[in-house]
Amino acid sequence: MKIKLDLFYYYSFVVILFLIFIVGGGIQYFLGVPNTVYTLIILSIIYLLIFFNLLSTRKLLISKVILTCIIYLFFILISSFLNKTEPLKVILYSIFALIPLGVYYLYSILENRHISIKPLMNSFFRILALIQLPIILIQKYGYDLLIKFNNSNQNISDYDAMFGSFFIKADHSLGFFLLIYIISIIFKIRRKEIKQIPWFLLLYLTVTIFIMESNLTKLMLILVFLYYLFLWIYRKIKLLGIGIMLLISFITFNLALKDPAINGEVQSFKKKYTPEQSFIAFEKGYAKRPQIVITYVSKTPIKWFGDGPYDYYNIFTGKFKQTLNFSQLIWTYNDLGIFGLLTVILLAFFLIKSLSLDPESKKLFFLVILMYLFMTTVFSDLAMTLSLLLIRNNKIESLDIRES
Repeated sequence: MKIKLDLFYYYSFVVILFLIFIVGGGIQYFLGVPNTVYTLIILSIIYLLIFFNLLSTRKLLISKVILTCIIYLFFILISSFLNKTEPLKVILYSIFALIPLGVYYLYSILENRHISIKPLMNSFFRILALIQLPIILIQKYGYDLLIKFNNSNQNISDYDAMFGSFFIKADHSLGFFLLIYIISIIFKIRRKEIKQIPWFLLLYLTVTIFIMESNLTKLMLILVFLYYLFLWIYRKIKLLGIGIMLLISFITFNLALKDPAINGEVQSFKKKYTPEQSFIAFEKGYAKRPQIVITYVSKTPIKWFGDGPYDYYNIFTGKFKQTLNFSQLIWTYNDLGIFGLLTVILLAFFLIKSLSLDPESKKLFFLVILMYLFMTTVFSDLAMTLSLLLIRNNKIESLDIRES
C-alpha cells in the first residue's frame, strides 16, 4: 500500500512540474485560461495531495516555514476584518500565503515519505533550463506571427512576450529560475560535487538571461558572479587584497564623479528621490518603487494592519489605487501593514534557511529573494516558489521509490 501511495505522490509531483513549467504558458496564451484560474487549479491539486497525506498518516507537519505561512494567513484575515474587505477578495488574496505553504508542505511530504525526487528534478530542471533559449528566440523573432494566436485577453507587447515555457508575462519568474539554477551549479562546484566547471552551460544560461527582458535578473546575475568572485579573491589574497581593491574602487568612483556627465546623472538621481519629489510622483501616480517606499516612510502614518487585501490593486477592476508600480513588499505593507510586511520577510528568511546552502550563499540568496520581493510578487507565482526549492532538493538522500 505504501509503495502505491509513494508512486501516486511521485507521479502527481511530475504532473505538477509539467503543468507549471512546460504547458502553463501555452495553455494561458493559446487557450485563454486566466492566470488566477490556472493557478487555483494547480493549487487545488497540491492541497488535495496534502489532504490525502493527512488522511493516510494522521500527522500534521510543522516547521518554521509552515507556521509563518499560517501567521501570514492570520494577518490577511485580521486586515480584512478591520477593513471590512469583500470575502472573495480575501479568498483570492490568500493565494499569497497558500502557495508557499502548499509547495513547501508538499515537498516536506515527499521528504517524510522518503520519496527521492533528486534524479527527477536534476534531469527535469536541466532540460527545462536548456530549452528556454530556443523558446524565447522563437517568441522574440516570431512575435508578429504568434501574437495572432493570443487568446489570453492580455495585451502582450514584444518585450513581454519572452516568457519561455513559463506563465504569460512571467519573465521575472523565468529569470528567477535560471538564476537559481546557476547558483545551484556554483554551489555544487563549491562543494566539489562537480569536478570540472561546466563553462559552456554557464555561458549558455547567461546568454539566455541577457536576451530576456528581465533587467532585475541581469543585475542579480552580475551580483551573483561578483559575490562569488569576491569570495574566491578573499581566499586567495585575504583581507589586505580586499582592502586594496576597495580603496581603488573608492578612488575610481570619486574620479568618475569629476566627469560632468556622470556627476549630472548622480545629482539628478539625488533630486528625483527626495521625500518631496517622491511624494509628488506618488500623488500623480508615476512613482517608482523607491519613491513609493520613501513616501511611505516620510509622508504617511505607519500602517499597522494595512488597508485590507487587494486595496493597493483591485483584482476585480484591474486598477491600481495610487501608482502602477508594485511589488510583494510594497503591496503587503499597503494591504497588511507593518505586521504583514515583517511576516513576508520572515517567511523569505525561513525559506532560505531551509535550503542546503553554506552560510555565505544563504546571505547572498536572502539578498536576491529580497530584491525580487521588492520588484515583483514572488509568493503568488507557483514557478518562482517551486524554483526556490530547487536547491533544497540537494538535501534529499533517501532511496528512490522505484527501488522500494
